[in-house]
Amino acid sequence: MKKRVLALLPVALSFAILAGSASVASAANVNQETVLTGKVVSAVSVGTSVQEGDTLVTVQTITGPMVAARSNVDGVVTQVNVKANDSIQRGQVVAVVDGK
Repeated sequence: MKKRVLALLPVALSFAILAGSASVASAANVNQETVLTGKVVSAVSVGTSVQEGDTLVTVQTITGPMVAARSNVDGVVTQVNVKANDSIQRGQVVAVVDGK
């Protein structure tokens, strides 16, 4: 029984280390990319608290304004790389969120 517990100890420590590093990684700045190409209609402001799924940037499309970037983490916007009337390309980093 003692040998079995000692054999499982390294596995348990590995899980603990991975869990700790995952929580540290989620607190880092996270780049937010646009999924659309177009002219920016609106963008969130630096310092805004956001939840996952909140709109960060909208662009003008043929059918009207559409969400081009949503936050993929909860946190606070620390950087906005675009402003109204800027042209953006799909995949471009438009904002940075400091995740919780």
